[in-house]
Amino acid sequence: MILYSCTGSKSPVDLDPVSVKEIKTRVNQNSKVIESLEASGNISFDSPENSGSGWLELRIKKPDTVLVKIEGPFGISIANALITRSEFIYYNVQENKVITGPSTDINIGAILRIKVSFDELINGFTGSFSFNDSDNDSLYADVENDNYLIQNIKLEGTEKFYIEPSAYRIHRYNLISKENKSLIEVDYSNYQEESLATSKVYFPNNIKIKNPEKSQTVYVEYVNKEINKKDLSFKMKIPKSAKIIKWN
Repeated sequence: MILYSCTGSKSPVDLDPVSVKEIKTRVNQNSKVIESLEASGNISFDSPENSGSGWLELRIKKPDTVLVKIEGPFGISIANALITRSEFIYYNVQENKVITGPSTDINIGAILRIKVSFDELINGFTGSFSFNDSDNDSLYADVENDNYLIQNIKLEGTEKFYIEPSAYRIHRYNLISKENKSLIEVDYSNYQEESLATSKVYFPNNIKIKNPEKSQTVYVEYVNKEINKKDLSFKMKIPKSAKIIKWN
């Protein structure tokens, strides 16, 4: 059976036909291995409003907690953010200002400088997406750019997942609006095999998250990381003198 991409063109690489269900199962198995992440590394932002770079410290406990700390040059603390599925606390160190509110896409985008949902935030930084079974799944996966392609229809538009065929690693995620505009693009590279207590997992050391419509891009290069570390701390130190602002 010949596999076709969504545009109808053949892939230059002859990949074996694999069912969508099998691909989803393999990707989900890889994703379930990652339960938590503590990592640090280089981060840079690029947008029309501002650009810059710094040092990122990240702690994630799936499925509902993210702690982000960003330092600028010379170890100067810039911002800390504790984000859960329901609410967030953001501390702007330089302005000694605390912002709190619900974890909506708009609010998360405002504090992290790129519009993403909470699930996109967790999945994006851990490289571990999960699929649900769908009655609308085709029998065999499409092929595009030498990867298996799985598409998922959502209210916001269509999700595209580009999956490397040998280890079933997600190399690229793309959310496209109903108007055929690219809303979110996530690219993964520099994968390394990580040995865990009960299994192994391929983890990307380089991540690029892009919002083309707003010309916003975040680059992350992990230098240190520990997967499934126990007893992660998610405490934030906020001085009593900080000004507190509440968002809706």
